[in-house]
Amino acid sequence: MPVLEIRRHAERADRGDEQSALSAAGRVMAESVAKRAPKYVLVLSSPLPRAKETAQTIAGRLDGIEPGFLPEMGGVIGDRIFGEMRTLADWAEVLREREDARKFATEQLATWARVAMRVGEKDRVLAISHGGIIELPAITLAQRLRTSLEGASFGYCEGVVITYAKGAPTKIEVVRV
Repeated sequence: MPVLEIRRHAERADRGDEQSALSAAGRVMAESVAKRAPKYVLVLSSPLPRAKETAQTIAGRLDGIEPGFLPEMGGVIGDRIFGEMRTLADWAEVLREREDARKFATEQLATWARVAMRVGEKDRVLAISHGGIIELPAITLAQRLRTSLEGASFGYCEGVVITYAKGAPTKIEVVRV
């Protein structure tokens, strides 16, 4: 059963600069996660520097860039402010309200499954993406699996771990720092 661990990047140095690398606190956080990290057969990230640096710090390497981890969200959150999205319940409300959010989540889940299927049955993938991009598909998958995801929106280095069997997700768990 392949396992996909998808986490948000660590804190970046300049929130106003999309190309910013990690802050000192972000590097420390990623190093802390690295101390508890399992062995990954495949390590991928979005194209942004903070995601690449987080992956390299946690896993000790970066095997490739996955543009699908930085999709255009468009109107899904365009009329909301990230600060308003404090809990996973807030994201679930967006899914209930908006067809474009449900479409986005479904597309992102297909990307996750495609990545997970790149490895063997007993292998683990580390994927580093971004806040807002992980929550919608995670909640959608949890609902499909009749599992509850609760708590705050994913903070730095947090996310979910998904277990797949025969190409289909069978389990989802939240990972916190």
